[in-house]
Amino acid sequence: MALRLIVPVLYLCLIFDVFAGFFLGAHFSKFVENYPYLLIVLPGLMGLRGNVFGAMASRLSTAFYLGSSEADFRDRYVITNSFFSVWLATMPVLILLLIALAKYPDVSSILTATQIAVSSSVISAVVLSACTTAVVIVAFRKSIDPDSISGPLITSIADLITIPSIIFLIVLFEVQVSWILALLMFFVLVISVIFSVREKRNWSIYKESLAIVCSLALIQSITGNLLEEFSEIVYLSFFVGFAYPSIIDQFGNYGSIVVARTSTKLHLGEIEGFDLKKAIKDIKYILLTTPLVFPFISIVPLVLAYLYFGFVYVNAVLFAIFFFSFIIVVFLLLLLSFWIAVLLHMVKIDPDNGGIPLITTIADVIGTIYAVAIAWLFITF
Repeated sequence: MALRLIVPVLYLCLIFDVFAGFFLGAHFSKFVENYPYLLIVLPGLMGLRGNVFGAMASRLSTAFYLGSSEADFRDRYVITNSFFSVWLATMPVLILLLIALAKYPDVSSILTATQIAVSSSVISAVVLSACTTAVVIVAFRKSIDPDSISGPLITSIADLITIPSIIFLIVLFEVQVSWILALLMFFVLVISVIFSVREKRNWSIYKESLAIVCSLALIQSITGNLLEEFSEIVYLSFFVGFAYPSIIDQFGNYGSIVVARTSTKLHLGEIEGFDLKKAIKDIKYILLTTPLVFPFISIVPLVLAYLYFGFVYVNAVLFAIFFFSFIIVVFLLLLLSFWIAVLLHMVKIDPDNGGIPLITTIADVIGTIYAVAIAWLFITF
């Protein structure tokens, strides 16, 4: 079942990641030399945005399965969640910008970063809100399990939109017209707040989600600082800059699949507690997809780097280490995802609200450390 349903989705996600990786790899030097503070914000922009809308997809999926909401674009629960997710996805950006200001105390630079990051966040959030709603509703109507496809699709679309939008806004800033777009995005943000907070019965979801996502922004600051601190190593490896979105996205995708599937099973009473036997059965089949995914985080970025730079370093032994370490890390993340979903359920926190943001944030940190380690191997040996 995992091979038949999940692999096509992961392949589609990887296509998105490849495009995102090309934009990042081709412009990585611009970030390193001119906009280092955006490197601190960038992983949070990609990861937390995917987290927010992955959690939204999981909430909608659970509501449809329980029958508490209809799989309809006009359903009130669907509409309010869509507006709420737009401004929720933007809140962590402000936290990350404050952290960037603490490291780079240049007010004019941070004002530039704020225009770029917030505008990018709102634009992406509006697109992702519509995409998330469409993916979950269409999948549910077609009798396709939304939990198996929505998380990976949404997080990958988030990566695809985030990097090009930031680069586009950097270009706009350099010709000094970005403030017009920033003002427009501010009004969109205000409208999303007004429409969502009117639904008072969802306030418990809002408070829980906001607390979780803002807390995770602090964790994402670790990811951003790691990326900024070791950005030269990533750049010198040539291909890892192209592979970075695919690496962190696939780690997050695998985790979000397990969290969403486990959350639905917990809500339906199909599993109770840490039933590791059932978890291993699910994990075993999902893990079989890793050899099919690996070329997209290794060979394809290598080819892109070669086409762009005209040179890359290839070592068969290092690629073997890359391959087997990737499988090991994915396995550990799948186990961690199951435990997180069950633990949150046990402490009365809905895994749909907290599980996907938590595991994908952890996956971003692990993925960034992993990408830096691979880059270091390729430039050292």
